This record gives sequence, C-alpha cells and structure tokens, in this order.
Amino acid sequence: MSRLLLFVLAASSPAQDSQPPETIKIGPLKPLENLPSLSPMTPPAVPLAAPKMDAPAPAPSTEPPPLPVSTSTVITGPLAQAYLYIETYQTRFEVLFDSASMHALLFQGQPTPATLTPEMQKQLCDAAALRAAEWCAVSTAAEALPVPLPLVAVIKGLPGNTLPLQEGEEVPVNQAMLGFMWEFATPPDPDVLKVTWKGWMNNLKALPVRAFFGSLSETGEIHSAGKIYRWRNQGRLPRPAPLAAVPQFEVPEPMRFPLGGVLWLLVGLVFYIYIKVADHKLPGGSLPFFAVWLLGAVLMSQLLVVPFHTDGASPEVSQVEEAQKIVSPLLRNVYRAFDHHVESDVYDVLARSVDGELLRRLYLETIQALTLEGREGTRVTIAEFSANVDKVGPNPKGVGFVADCNWMARGIVGHWGHSHPRVNIYNARVTITPHDGEWKLTGLEVQEVRRL
Repeated sequence: MSRLLLFVLAASSPAQDSQPPETIKIGPLKPLENLPSLSPMTPPAVPLAAPKMDAPAPAPSTEPPPLPVSTSTVITGPLAQAYLYIETYQTRFEVLFDSASMHALLFQGQPTPATLTPEMQKQLCDAAALRAAEWCAVSTAAEALPVPLPLVAVIKGLPGNTLPLQEGEEVPVNQAMLGFMWEFATPPDPDVLKVTWKGWMNNLKALPVRAFFGSLSETGEIHSAGKIYRWRNQGRLPRPAPLAAVPQFEVPEPMRFPLGGVLWLLVGLVFYIYIKVADHKLPGGSLPFFAVWLLGAVLMSQLLVVPFHTDGASPEVSQVEEAQKIVSPLLRNVYRAFDHHVESDVYDVLARSVDGELLRRLYLETIQALTLEGREGTRVTIAEFSANVDKVGPNPKGVGFVADCNWMARGIVGHWGHSHPRVNIYNARVTITPHDGEWKLTGLEVQEVRRL
C-alpha cells in the first residue's frame, strides 16, 4: 500500500490552495522504481566484452573500499560543533564531538582503539546517551520545553561533510564523530529560543553554533561561563503553510418526522375510542377534550422529531475536473499534518482529511517514510506539493468515487550541517467518500514511485 506521502523537504513554500497548481514540470525523470508488490523490471541487456585468455580477471573483493585518508576528511584534533535547526513546530539541536575525545571521557583509563567496530560503536552510543541526558535544554520566552532523550549515533566524516555509515561497518577513530540530537516541540512562530548547554568537557571553553531557519542561517557561540545561546526570530522564520479547506458539498435537509406529535394523536384517539365503547361521558363534553388533544399534538410535534436522510445525500463526481478540486487539497493536508511533531497534533490535523482505518495506517507509514534512512533519524518536512488527477470512476464498494492520480513532493532536510534534497513522484489510486457534508480520503493504493 502506501508508503504514502513520502516527502521531501523543500526549497520553496507550498503552492497556495487558491491556485491551480496541479501539474508540474521538473525535467527528465529516472526510470520507474516498482514497489515490492509489483513485478521487477528487467534490465536491458548489455553486451559483455570477451575475457582475455592470457590474464584471468581477478576475483571481486568482498572488502569495503578504504576510507579517504586525506587531511580534508581526517580528524586531527579535538572537535566540537553544534547546529540549531529551527523549523515549523520543531527545534532540533545537534552537537558533534570527535570520537577519540568522547571515548576518553566515557571510558577513562582505557586505551582509545584505532578502529570502532559495530560493538564498540553501540557501547559508545549507549554510554554517551546516559551521560548526555541533561546536557541540553531549550526554552521560549514563555516557558521551558520538555527535554527529550537524546539520539546518539556514530557519524563518519566531518561537520557539514558527513558520509553514509552502513549497518555493521567499521570506521577508523580519526574519521568518526559522535553526534547528539535533541528534538523539541516548539510553537510555530517563537519570538525567542534559548539553548542552555551543560556538556562541557576536556577544557572546552566555547561551543560554536550555526543556526538554520528557513533559507537563512547565522553563527554564534555558547561560552562555558554563560552556557546560553539565544536566537531571536524578528520575523525571519517563515510562517507555517496553511491547511487547505476540506472540500465540502451541500447536504439536502433531512426529512423531519414529528414522532412526538403522532404518538400524542394516537394515544388521544385510543383514549377517545375507549370512552365511546365504554359509554363514558367526558367531563365538560367533547369540545374541551378535542382542544387539549390538538394543542398537545402541536407541542409534542416539536419535542420529539426524528430526521430521515434521503438517498442522494452526496453529489455524483464523474468528471476529472471535479475530482481534481477534491483530491488535491486532501492529499496536501496529509503532508501538512506531519509538519507537527506531537503525535496528538498530527492525528488531529490528519483526521480533518482522512477517515476510517486509513487514518491509523497513514500515520504509521508516513512517519516511517518521512524519516531519513540510516541511524541519524531526522524527519523530513514537506514543503512543496502538486497533484494531478488522471481518471475518475464510481466507488465499487459504496458511495463516493475512485481516482487515479499522481503527485509530487519536494523539499530539503538538513542535519549535521548539510542538507538532503528530495523529490518523489507517486502514481496511486485513491478512494474518496462523503462524511457529514465533507469529502474524506478513505483508501489509498500506491502503484508506482519515481524518485529523483
């Protein structure tokens, strides 16, 4: 199903909902990547050169290629660098130290190994996570934010120039750093953010900080005497993208059945027949009885009314243009929900456009899809989105309609001082059904993915 709504953070703001942004031009595409459920694509045949008879080809090596040893990638001394990423609804503080200094701090008296094996990396990260639990705190002008547990990982490379570290890979100590990451849920437009740092070690007097916000950045330092870095917004942080209006339709007024009045009339009629059959006389005659009977019927008809909805409560959608106006804002809002980083907030926004079992499934799959691969764990935030409906038909399982569509998500996510551009294009079939005068996304089947 859907690995839906993979993302890709953006270099630009999402298109406004009032514009018709549904078709995009992004240049030549790479070949389609089929999902695991689809048949694998057969690669084109490539002619092979005949092997030379006088010199057999050497067997391919199973060893990984050696790491670079130039001075531009080798850590030659103590290293410390911090990054502050200020985003919509989240502030992330990251700190990098050279692994040799961290090993000496955490395992005092033990010799520093030349190479970190996977077991050593895990021991180093576990010990560092316990030690760093209270190293970082962030507050706004109004309150101190809850402190999350740090995410600790061994990072290969240098600040701003990290390299992928594969699972199970060994890395030389002089080419490895230990990265600490704290993620704080913050207001969408904080005036001031104050970072307090308590992780001082090895005679470190100042921690360089580079702050990223929107398309801007600035540099500063946290000094061991003050231990605080202040970032002031001053209107520089872009406001969060607004949610698209959930598509609605006019629901016919339900038929109102005055059940109370009908019951009152029936009870009065039964009572009158009983009086006549038993040959009893009504006190004061029949006229007062009828007057009270009719007055009670009028009053009861307003007290107990049962509405009945007729068939055709939702309009039929059979044109691509009509489906386009419904599908595009619903998919856009799914991405906007994951701008939030508190689970309850994500669910609240997601529920505005998604209903049924798909709501829980979309949450779990999209969280996984929006998290960067590897052990660094940064989540991507969608910044640009565009959708296009190709075909529409009736929903074979009930009311609503089914649409074949494609959409694009674009963006950039930054961590450890560098950024990852992302562009994904999806072909999928979505099911849209009516709920209380609004259209909701209730089914999604991703069929193909293009990753640029």
